[in-house]
Amino acid sequence: MQYTIVALLAFASLAYGADPLWNNLRVTWSLNPLSPWGYKVVPRDLSGKLDGFELRDDQCNVSDAKFLGQRYWYNKDPALSLLFDVNGIIAGMQTSAPKSNFTPPAYLINRNYIDEGDYYTITAYFVDPSTICSSGRTSDQLKTEGTGTGLWIQQGPDPIKDSVQIPFLEEDIVKTTWKFGKCFRTMGNHYWYNQTKDLAADHMVPNCLLYNKGKLTNFCFTFGWTYEFTSPRYEHPKTTDLTRFMNPVPDFFYNDPNYAKLSTMHVFFQDDARLGSWC
Repeated sequence: MQYTIVALLAFASLAYGADPLWNNLRVTWSLNPLSPWGYKVVPRDLSGKLDGFELRDDQCNVSDAKFLGQRYWYNKDPALSLLFDVNGIIAGMQTSAPKSNFTPPAYLINRNYIDEGDYYTITAYFVDPSTICSSGRTSDQLKTEGTGTGLWIQQGPDPIKDSVQIPFLEEDIVKTTWKFGKCFRTMGNHYWYNQTKDLAADHMVPNCLLYNKGKLTNFCFTFGWTYEFTSPRYEHPKTTDLTRFMNPVPDFFYNDPNYAKLSTMHVFFQDDARLGSWC
């Protein structure tokens, strides 16, 4: 499956992080201002404070690697792996589901969910994937460009060829097969891939895109399954809540028991994510 991007879009040359608009990196939405996990800041530079994140592996040194970058996780929790380039600068993020708990639809395996042995993994990159294991970025570039220069979603086993760049401007995403859901304040305007009422469950792309003031500021990973993932990195919306950020809501969420429980993770590129994500 490839995300359909119309040819006239010239977003590829945009410097997403200019300003820098993407001035931080936070994960997990929460309305509770006292939650230790809500809008949690995570490291963007290996030379700084890592807050308990430790090396998982270095995909830049793996032959025929399915991903790119040095992978770091916290307490060996596969829910969140941070990807750093060869210079130790943030380059992307992953969430992995243990095979012992989760099996995605067969159609999406090695498309959106990459099979890596014990896990099925969803990956997003914040810089051109071809640079992660080659040139990387400098600390000065992190300061001037921000967390990333774009958003690439990996949807195949080749992390360079199969990663697709997402439009930065909301006026460009509406020209694609990504469909507007609804505004959810504290998150943003939600867009879902090819969302229709009769969308087949096995074609549900496990990502959403979020725009605020016309620009891409956030995105999300999403799992739907009977197993509810227990990591505190995940949020757990109820199916009755879906009308708050999807329009229409695909019927399978109500009719397919495999989607009785949901686990999502929102990722924010803003320092003021809770107050700045009001659509």
